[in-house]
Amino acid sequence: MSERNYWQRMRRRQMSRRALLGASARAGVGAAGLALVGCGDDDDDGQAAAQVQQQQAQPQAQQQAMQQQQQQAMQQAEQAQQQEQSAEDAAEQQHAMQEQAAAARAYPDAGAGGDSIAPFYGLNSGDPPTLDPYENLTYRAQTAAGFHYSKLIREIEGAPGVSPIATAEISPDAAIGMPEIVDDVTYVFTIRDDITWHDVEPLNGRPMTIDDIMLTHDRFVETSANAAGWGAIVDQFIGGEDRTITFKLHQPHAPFLTLASSSQHLYLIPQEIVDDGSIAERPVGSGPWVFNEYEPNVALRWRRNPDWHISAPDGTQLPLVENLTATLNPSPDVIIPNMAAGQLDYSQLSASTFLQMQQALPAEYDLDRFFTYIPNTTPGGFYFNFSIAPWNDVRMRLALSMSLDRNAVLSATDDTGEGGWQSSLSQLPPYWLDPQDLDLFGETFEGADSGIAFQVDLQKAHELMDAAGYSDGIQARAHNTADYGASANNFFEACVASVSDGGFQFEIASKEYAAYIASTFRGNFPDGWDGERPDLAIGPLYGGATDPQDIFAACYDRSSGRHNWGSAGRTPDGLAGVEMLDTGGNAGNWTHPNAASGGGPETDERLHEMFVRQRQILDFEERVEYINDIQRYMATKMYLVPYPAAPNVWAINPFVKQLDFERVHVKHTFGRGNAFVPRLWIDQQLKDELT
Repeated sequence: MSERNYWQRMRRRQMSRRALLGASARAGVGAAGLALVGCGDDDDDGQAAAQVQQQQAQPQAQQQAMQQQQQQAMQQAEQAQQQEQSAEDAAEQQHAMQEQAAAARAYPDAGAGGDSIAPFYGLNSGDPPTLDPYENLTYRAQTAAGFHYSKLIREIEGAPGVSPIATAEISPDAAIGMPEIVDDVTYVFTIRDDITWHDVEPLNGRPMTIDDIMLTHDRFVETSANAAGWGAIVDQFIGGEDRTITFKLHQPHAPFLTLASSSQHLYLIPQEIVDDGSIAERPVGSGPWVFNEYEPNVALRWRRNPDWHISAPDGTQLPLVENLTATLNPSPDVIIPNMAAGQLDYSQLSASTFLQMQQALPAEYDLDRFFTYIPNTTPGGFYFNFSIAPWNDVRMRLALSMSLDRNAVLSATDDTGEGGWQSSLSQLPPYWLDPQDLDLFGETFEGADSGIAFQVDLQKAHELMDAAGYSDGIQARAHNTADYGASANNFFEACVASVSDGGFQFEIASKEYAAYIASTFRGNFPDGWDGERPDLAIGPLYGGATDPQDIFAACYDRSSGRHNWGSAGRTPDGLAGVEMLDTGGNAGNWTHPNAASGGGPETDERLHEMFVRQRQILDFEERVEYINDIQRYMATKMYLVPYPAAPNVWAINPFVKQLDFERVHVKHTFGRGNAFVPRLWIDQQLKDELT
């Protein structure tokens, strides 16, 4: 069943009570009258007889009028329901016509869509520490990979009939179609026979083989920090002589297709560039863009792949743009004036630079079309190494959350007014449960503080700190990196300032980006811990999530490559001891005599049972409800103390065509290079007129 039909059938199963009551009221019957029509009461024959006698005593004309009113009410209600269904059918037909019109829209000739230049990642742009997506977890390596590598399948845009920010359409990439689902744990992909590696050294346009895919999978499993989560799901990865790849899962896994299309897992990388060492600086793939060069502090550059295996709906060869430049300067003082002058095509901005961008635009620009706001799907906040006291104590984490005035932080940093709160899951639709809505989230869960743990309550925060032995407050360093840009740094400072009234006096300690990703981000902090300092960290934890499982696996699960909980509680499955972990040289810190034991997600058996259960629920609505309960439960533990979520703000110049963020899928930002970028083109005539 398609996603669209799934949702339509869900809507149609429900009788429209509003339409029914509305028609009844117009007929003078109302809900009570309908209750008489629809329900009988057999318990009081005397009352029924009295009603019959009373009705017989009424004038004949009055009885007929009442009957006519009742019949009319029911007819109107039925008509209203038919109209509602007809409206849905009309909407479906209109969407089909729009799809046909879009398919028939005149595309420019292949490669005639101009040259595009845009910031690599908006105000978070910067130098990738490597171009090998398996070597480093950073979004800078993962995003770059999406331009020149292929995947088996890919997420492309919002599903028709469903919120485009909620559920993506998944489309074939290296696979010729969607997989054959043999049973709940067996998926068979057939690899297309027209896919080739880029026509550059050392691949020279040779065909992609099953052996290539097997080798890249082997390397992914051996190298990537995300491989542990993958291995917890995928039992066997089997190449067939008939150009098939078969996945055998350990158990049913509801979000398997989002895993297979993820922009942080299995990119297809030829073994030749691994063997000659060029993968980190000069990648060669089979994706829509052929890598040209990486100029540190300046730009990444690609040219269109004329042999890409994917075409536009009308058969036009993609990509449409000839040359692509991703600038690496994150400064708003560079990006904003160049956006306003038309020198940059589009850019991700921030909520705090929104007004600055708005004021820089020409007066004739349509602001509603220039700006797009989409939910923030990157979980972040204060996070911990749970080997460091007092962060192994849930009372201190709850107190920290109750000291954070999320609305005050948004007021100080979000000029759009579109921001909100996030749970441990970020604002990932459609699974996100808003903790600001206590009627929905709930004040407590299973008797423990849940939704109210997000509310500012300094008195209760001090009571919790007193009980934990920190009545005088706490001083600590909050580790992060300054490389996320000035707007992010201002946001972090606002969060740190906000919790000071609760007795948390934090000093931000920044580290160079590559070192931060390799150490702090993975829970390996602080360097040279003295066994006393109660250090913690602040920042985003995971970008590009397509499903809650992505976040659970990367940030909280025992199999996570991040190990952000420390090691004193429990050694991850399959490892003999902490020395076997990739600790960034901090194994000594984690085995320090003062290291705390337990208190983090590593030792939370209930949480991990919930993680396993949600993966196995194949009914969509049931799974959403269960993940809502996971968010309620995690709020009682605050393994991450979420900060508020400003919206993602995108600015798009009007000469950029076919970049419609009402359809572009919010969750595939890491994979945009092979998702929406191949379809956009630049109207050079309009650009010349505007600039």
